Amino acid sequence: MRTQLINKIELDRERLLEDLERSLEINFAEPYDEFVCGRPWKSAMLMAPGGGEGGVLSDFDHSKRTAFTADGERLPYVQEILSTYFNLEHVTFVRLIALSNSVLIPHCDYVELDDTSKQRIAHRVHVVLSTAEDAMFNESDSVYRMKEGEVWFIDVTRPHSAGVVGDTRRVHLLIDVADVDDIEDLFTFTCELSGGIPDANLCDRPALGDAERDGLLSLSSIIDEENMMQIMALVVKKHYRKDGGHNFVWNTMSEIAARSGNEAIVKTVEDLYRHTNIARSESALAS
Repeated sequence: MRTQLINKIELDRERLLEDLERSLEINFAEPYDEFVCGRPWKSAMLMAPGGGEGGVLSDFDHSKRTAFTADGERLPYVQEILSTYFNLEHVTFVRLIALSNSVLIPHCDYVELDDTSKQRIAHRVHVVLSTAEDAMFNESDSVYRMKEGEVWFIDVTRPHSAGVVGDTRRVHLLIDVADVDDIEDLFTFTCELSGGIPDANLCDRPALGDAERDGLLSLSSIIDEENMMQIMALVVKKHYRKDGGHNFVWNTMSEIAARSGNEAIVKTVEDLYRHTNIARSESALAS
């Protein structure tokens, strides 16, 4: 399913804020550190097969009905949102995702389960619980914002990233759902599929100037193993603000590495790109 807006749901802000306060007491995991430039990308499992703990790649018994985990039980309003707007029989996993003052490098996600049953992860859905103007998303060459209460399909097989370039605590529900014959069966509300990223959600980014591009490329004089991810964060953040052209982040990092004359840096950038994009894309195609 391509990235697109599904619809918007009404949220009770007072009750939601109470749950967001409770969520601060949850012991979040910090997976996918190879993607992160800045503070950790935090994840807490709220629903899983049998209500068990673990990550998406844990060895769950998928013959068991998906149920709320202990962390999910601590968030009564979030439970109500899920029960009210989703047909839970089709839900495989639900995670609470928090991000602040950090960016993720552009990457593709693995297809985590195989294609042998209707219980596989077929679609990834985001529900926006808390956000602000400094929280942005990227798919290929587009940068956009998801707004509070919006429900989205996200195509995780395409290069994508997320970032918060400030202190906002951006909180989403990330919901993995199984395959169905009719998309409408996943929800209890009416789908109004946008067919793509709506213009109203796209960020207005002026073209990157020559001086700014030269400034980024000049980082080749200082890049090393210790600061490479900080330099990548600067490039990703610039991508969120300015249009630098096709595949800007990886093209820029490759050129910085090449200009550095440091073969170790060149190899590190190549290996990171292969791991986060090519290998993952090939895995998705093979599934």
